[in-house]
Amino acid sequence: MNEQLRRIQLVTRYYDWLQGLRFLPIGLMLLVMAVFLASLPLEGGRPPRLSLTVLEVGGPVALVLYFVLGWYYRRRFGDVKPSAATLQTRRRMMWTFVLAGLVLSQGVVLALGRKSGEPMPVTLALVLAAGSLVAYWAWMGRFVPHYPPIAGGMLLLAGVHGLGFNPLCTLLHPGSSALDWRCEMATFHAVWGLVIVALSVLDHRLLVRTLRPPHAEEPDAQPPSEPGAPGPEATG
Repeated sequence: MNEQLRRIQLVTRYYDWLQGLRFLPIGLMLLVMAVFLASLPLEGGRPPRLSLTVLEVGGPVALVLYFVLGWYYRRRFGDVKPSAATLQTRRRMMWTFVLAGLVLSQGVVLALGRKSGEPMPVTLALVLAAGSLVAYWAWMGRFVPHYPPIAGGMLLLAGVHGLGFNPLCTLLHPGSSALDWRCEMATFHAVWGLVIVALSVLDHRLLVRTLRPPHAEEPDAQPPSEPGAPGPEATG
């Protein structure tokens, strides 16, 4: 099968999941959540009022934008009604990743024997997330080129954090390499926020480049003239 036709087929099959702009507000909200967590006082007390206000307003706004952008995709590209086989594949994929995530998270907690108040194992969580993204890419058919590099970026950030070179922790603890729950949780939300923003933009780009109308590629193109036919300057 022609590579372009195969890409169109797969993009159409996963049309709902490749509507990147719908997920962009979620990534931005995770980044806002990271800022909110980093702004929490280490000794306790209330966070800054501005952080609370942005968090309270941002959630409903992100939800509204999700549905508004869905209308935008339907208006521009139309609606795709998946077949029964595609719906079954999606449900199987979703439940597999949900159950695998629950099992792995519980296994990590039990294996590490974490006690209340200890930092979250962000390095291991990011490594597992990167592996899940690669597995998701393979399951979809390996037609989305930007998933493996983004997973590699997650592994790089996990390594930087694990080695103690996290600049966010340095910012929260000037002159100290100690970790605390704010740094761990803020790092986790910040990395996932960046990942979802990158996936959203690149998924949207892939969708537009694959499903855009033919006339959008060469707007000024004219049909070739038949041999011997007079050109525009010869008419009249």
